[in-house]
Amino acid sequence: MKTLFKITALMLITSMTLIAQKPTNVEMDELHTIYDKSFTTDAKTILVLDLSNTTAQICKSEDNKVHIKYTKAFKNYKKKLVESSLKSHTISGTKKNNKITFTSKSANSRYYREYQLEQVLIRRLEKIKDTSTAEEPIIKKTIDSVIRQVKLSERTILKDLLGTIKTKPRVQKWKKSDKIQITRMMISIPEHIHVRFTLGNANVEFLDDFSNKTTMNSRNSKLKFKKIGNILNLFDIDNGYFNVEAIEGGSYSFANTRELTIGRVSNSIINSEFTKVEIGEIGKNMEFIDFNSKFIFHNFSDKFEILTMNTEYSEINLFLPRSLEYKLDTYGNNTKHIMDNHVANLSNKNKKTDAKMFELINSDNEDSNYIKINTVNGIIRIAKDVITLGE
Repeated sequence: MKTLFKITALMLITSMTLIAQKPTNVEMDELHTIYDKSFTTDAKTILVLDLSNTTAQICKSEDNKVHIKYTKAFKNYKKKLVESSLKSHTISGTKKNNKITFTSKSANSRYYREYQLEQVLIRRLEKIKDTSTAEEPIIKKTIDSVIRQVKLSERTILKDLLGTIKTKPRVQKWKKSDKIQITRMMISIPEHIHVRFTLGNANVEFLDDFSNKTTMNSRNSKLKFKKIGNILNLFDIDNGYFNVEAIEGGSYSFANTRELTIGRVSNSIINSEFTKVEIGEIGKNMEFIDFNSKFIFHNFSDKFEILTMNTEYSEINLFLPRSLEYKLDTYGNNTKHIMDNHVANLSNKNKKTDAKMFELINSDNEDSNYIKINTVNGIIRIAKDVITLGE
């Protein structure tokens, strides 16, 4: 059974590698433009993007128009297979009353099948691992290291799979007889318009900073951003992967998100549950509300001012701010505190959730940075460079 899972995993890794790599010096036999249209906009325009089983790239428009282009290229494909592939995608675009609506739906979602298979393989192969092996410690990362992790986020999925089977994928060499299909959807969006995303089993990458007012509802999707930021942003993310270099403003909700990696974040509210959250730098005025997630905070900005967390059954791992004036208080009940490998199970006699449990002061200045954590039934680990797990 183990061998079967490993073979299946390697097949998936090979398939993902073929999709991710664009063959060089390969002349395609056919290029089909499935959709190519532009729409004029003004400050009151709303753009609605409904992408299902679709891979797309988003970039900034240079002429205040929305441009959408979708192409498919084929090599060594029979005519019937080409026709079948072209018919498998339904696309429509309209503009009415200054509202642009674009819908893209694919009948055959190779990405979605792979996404589901990834999760099954990772979970099952993790069970095969020796459960007696101690968890690896968390090592403090630089901000640049976390941002690089975001940029290379597609590879982390392969890393998860490879880590479970302890092997390396074969390097793929393109042959003249290989069947190759390259799809590309490019959406160019002006900066001044409101954008509403509805994403299902999609794979979307933002190639430029995105400051538009954005409403996003995403399910089972892979999302990758550079910098996003607008005080009116409202994101609802369920399952999938979410990787962003920087967030500046807005409200974000995550549930069951397998990978949530943020380079820098400030002036935002993050609601989460059953999610792994890793952040390179906590900036100004951050608020977290959580149930049963795992957090890793590597760094704090020079003047982060206030970090507030309201959590239940959460695991919080944070590295102390270096050379900064700050005060840290924890309130609540029944929470394990671990600081430099010293363990204390703290609670209060009356089981009040607003009673102070722990205090750490690194400043006599009343206006210094402040970390306030309200927690019940949780774990808080605090360290300078390395956090040891498994306590």
